[in-house]
Amino acid sequence: MHRDSDRKKTLVIGPREFTIFVLVLAALGMAVVVAAFAVTSRRAGGEPASEITPATVAGAGEPEVQAEGLPGVAPEPTSVLAPTIEPTPEQISHVVQSGETLEGIAALYGVSLQTILDANGLTADSVIWVGQTLIVPLLPEQQGAWHVVQPGETLIQIAQQYGVTPEAIQSANNLPDPNAIYSGQRLRIPGVAGGEAPASAPAAGEESAPVPTLDPLEGLEDGPLMSDWPRSILEGDLDTNYPLIYQHPRFTLHYQPGTYPDQHLSETVDLIASSLARVEATLGVQLNGKFDIYVAGTLFEAPNAHLRGLSRSPDRKLFLLHDGSGDEIENAYLVTHELTHLVSWNTWGAPSSTMLSEGLATYVGAPVLDEGGYLPVDQVCLGAYAAGRMRSMAAIERDWQSFEGHIRDRFNYFGSACFVRYLVETYGLGPLSQLYNTSEYLTLYGTSLDTLDADWQASLAARQSELTIDPQEMVTYTDEVAAVYDYVFDNYNGTGTMHRAYALVDQARLALWRGDYPSVRRLLDELYALTGFTPG
Repeated sequence: MHRDSDRKKTLVIGPREFTIFVLVLAALGMAVVVAAFAVTSRRAGGEPASEITPATVAGAGEPEVQAEGLPGVAPEPTSVLAPTIEPTPEQISHVVQSGETLEGIAALYGVSLQTILDANGLTADSVIWVGQTLIVPLLPEQQGAWHVVQPGETLIQIAQQYGVTPEAIQSANNLPDPNAIYSGQRLRIPGVAGGEAPASAPAAGEESAPVPTLDPLEGLEDGPLMSDWPRSILEGDLDTNYPLIYQHPRFTLHYQPGTYPDQHLSETVDLIASSLARVEATLGVQLNGKFDIYVAGTLFEAPNAHLRGLSRSPDRKLFLLHDGSGDEIENAYLVTHELTHLVSWNTWGAPSSTMLSEGLATYVGAPVLDEGGYLPVDQVCLGAYAAGRMRSMAAIERDWQSFEGHIRDRFNYFGSACFVRYLVETYGLGPLSQLYNTSEYLTLYGTSLDTLDADWQASLAARQSELTIDPQEMVTYTDEVAAVYDYVFDNYNGTGTMHRAYALVDQARLALWRGDYPSVRRLLDELYALTGFTPG
């Protein structure tokens, strides 16, 4: 808690602070009854998940302090702490968030601290708690319309409903990003009379803009979940963006309320644990100590919307997109791939080249795809070679721009995996474990990378009779799916239309990886009809 020289900051009670407060009262002989509470993670449909203990709130202190499956929800407080006051048309209610102070809340709404205190029967020494509802009296100029954001709405649509500009709403609500509004958020509409307006209330004489809906699509029922949670981040205030915590003996899982991981916590934990075991068994290592995994239930903020995973191995941090996209097999591959980066870095040492780093991670995860009914990675490599798309491993050895994601650079990832497999099958895993952080090809293999690459590519040429797919069809659809992904991620704004487009291209990617090209064609054509986009 920070203090000014002449004014006290008001304490916000989170789960840990509330527990300490109760213990202090008990020590003074005061009888306080607190209802026990716990979290039960929910699967889709409301069925409790099995074998999973409650989550804790990030930054709330000791792991054993448990909180509800929403950020910063504390036990139901007694009236000793603060009264409850009902709002009037000239007031708005504010739900206290983790880390907020009364001064900060007053500043948020442009009113004085004393105004907040008087309206809620508080003093400067009063205790407020996370989840508490406070009344905020509005100044006359603030008593305009208040709009509750609905799923799929954009700032432009809301502005059109009230006949104001999007910039005016953005300024009135101090929005740093006009695309970062979320369902349930209250927005003040400047210059419009009235109290809290209904969500769909249009400006006089205007018809409200239609809000896209998500109708079930054949084959897409299990696509990415459209969550109201803000876009996920890779840096900054991670505790706020990923407020829930699950402690596993091997790792700390950070996740978000109301997202796919929150609804499938048990499966998410099992997925990570089993993938970690797979990586360690394949590499013949044991990772010491714990690490942190941030599981994103929403797409990452721009410019990282295209990312599905990122390993910050020196910091022992992993970021994974787990929003319901992909399928069970592809998600297992993704987690295995990213965990390989973290485990190898912290056991074998820092990788000496991008090609070896990505090649090893893809190699370790490849059996998951091969055994899960996907197009075998070996066939991808044979096909890429036949189509003239297999690059020299020496040429991309340290070119990180050749590895900007499996969607954009599919053949570089799988090609490097096939090269690593060639090294392991020819020379064994031992030399590779030393090569990983040295690139000493001559010392370990007795020849150069150029020679090894040439020998490997010659083996691909000699095995062309084993090719079972049309290589040109594979390459053509790979390029088309990559182009559509760029369009969707560059234009994704959380609306129903763009979310459906995201679901469609995600399923097209999975069909591509399975070698199901008729399904790729059908899904892409449906996306073009939905959005009006056509690749250039």
